[in-house]
Parts: sequence; C-alpha cells; structure tokens
Amino acid sequence: MPRISYVPPESVTDPEMAEALEQSRKYGTPRLESQAIRAHVPDVLRTFTRSWQLVFRQGVLDHSIKELARVFIAKTLECGYCAGQRSHLGAEAGLTEREFDEVIEFRKSTVLGDREKAALRWAEAIAWDPAMADDEVWAELHKHFTEPQLVELGYFIGLTMGQQKFLKTLGLKHGELGTESLAGLAPEVAASLSTPAPHADA
Repeated sequence: MPRISYVPPESVTDPEMAEALEQSRKYGTPRLESQAIRAHVPDVLRTFTRSWQLVFRQGVLDHSIKELARVFIAKTLECGYCAGQRSHLGAEAGLTEREFDEVIEFRKSTVLGDREKAALRWAEAIAWDPAMADDEVWAELHKHFTEPQLVELGYFIGLTMGQQKFLKTLGLKHGELGTESLAGLAPEVAASLSTPAPHADA
C-alpha cells in the first residue's frame, strides 16, 4: 500500500468528486489510485481534475505533444507508475509505443519530427536545467508553436512534473484499487495486470 492511504472510491458521495473518480476508471489518465490519494482533500482533487481536463485533455495545443512530454518526464524521473500510463486521446491522435520508446533518445529518433523534438528539448530544460533553454531552443519553439501553445505546454510540463515527483514518493502501484478497468495503461502494464498470479503451490 502507498505511504498515504487511498480514500475508498465507494465512500465518496460528493457528485463532482465521484465523477472525477469514475472518469479515472473509464479513461485511466489520471489513474484511480492517484485520484484516490488526492480525494483526501476535496479541493485538491477538484482543482487537479479541472486543470487536467482543461489543459491536458483540452486546450490550445494538440494533445499528442503534451502526452509525449508527459511520458518523457515520467521516464526521465524513472516514475514507473506514471510512465506506465497512456492517454486514450494520444492513441486516437496516432501515438504508438514506438514514439514512447524513443522519447528518451528523442534527438536520435527517426519517428519523432522536429516539432516533437523541440517540445521535448524544452521539457528536458524545464525538468533538469533551465539554462538548456538557450536561443537555439527558443528559435525552434517559436518556429513550431504559438505563444499561447507555449504557455500551455510549459504550464502542463510543470504540473505533470510536480505531480509525478509527488506520486513517486508514495509508492503507488497500478491495480491496487482493482483491475476491472485496464484503461490508460501501457500494453505491457495492462498485460501484467491481466495475467493471473501463479498459485503458491505451483
């Protein structure tokens, strides 16, 4: 179990909070476990869920760029819980595991384009060293994105990075609140949860 207990989803009666938890069951990003932690403070759950909806799922920037940045941050932080999640909207936009496999070594990628690489260079700078965002990086960013898109991307990178660092300290694991829904999981994670555990006498 995690370092902070889960609020049992069935105990939540507030309609907005209950809907946030149900959306997590349905779509998987954010996952139910992380939302059940946030549910200890209703305003935390509400504000995070609203930001996630307005800035990640919706917004002025195409979703696939934000999803690539999210997975990049998760992988560089070595947060297995966050890196094991996938947005259904990213899949609908055409993202595949091949793109996610190449986010860490994005500079060498032949799958990711210049636009994606510019966003990932900025995500790297925000996460690890702001000095890396030099004139060359900014020239590429302004070439590929509008200023409103950059504001949204920068805000989202900061939001997801902070939450991922927070969640990594908690020791969350996928499936601890049930495996009825495997939505929003990377294929290998979903497969591991859908495989029955061996019997003790096997």
